[in-house]
Amino acid sequence: MNSNLFPTIAKKTYWLDPEVQKDQPVPLFKPLSQLLGENLLTIGLMAFALVCGLALWLYLRKRKVAEQDQIAPPPIDPYAEALECIDELQQRHPRLQPKPFVFRLSEILRVYVEKLFKVPAMELTSEEFMREIVSHTFFRNRYEDLLREFVDRGDKVKYSTESMNQEEMHLLLTTALHFVKDTHLKLEEEKAHSESTPAGEKE
Repeated sequence: MNSNLFPTIAKKTYWLDPEVQKDQPVPLFKPLSQLLGENLLTIGLMAFALVCGLALWLYLRKRKVAEQDQIAPPPIDPYAEALECIDELQQRHPRLQPKPFVFRLSEILRVYVEKLFKVPAMELTSEEFMREIVSHTFFRNRYEDLLREFVDRGDKVKYSTESMNQEEMHLLLTTALHFVKDTHLKLEEEKAHSESTPAGEKE
């Protein structure tokens, strides 16, 4: 029988050929070095993406903080702030004792003057404060007697054993409220007059 008639059978490897079939079990776990070697490119890309993402997040965060720092908070209207503080002091329960009451009311008035008229009122003594008021163009021949009485009465309570009753405290608060409202009214009138006056007449 010619062996060429069965070329496929002749060339077929026997299943029990020891050179072909070996008893080598498939490993359940690969060594870490092998896993790293096989996935080195993937790991590298993931690490690169992570670093880029972190860098982008830090940049955006820094930029947001810088933008927030550049945006200044809206200025507080000294007039509205003074009215709010005086109202809060007036409505406070229980009411403050005369000495802390006068200290707080004087602070409100000085902060109002300092913010609105650029006078360092919080750093000045009572006498220095009055000299600044008298020499200021807006206050010249205005409010001098009112503020002098307010300052003198307040100093007697703040720096001595003298006290005041509820009626006197109310009168002092009313004086401060009148000063704030009247100065605001005068400033608004001057502003309106300045805006309505032609440029040629101002000169």
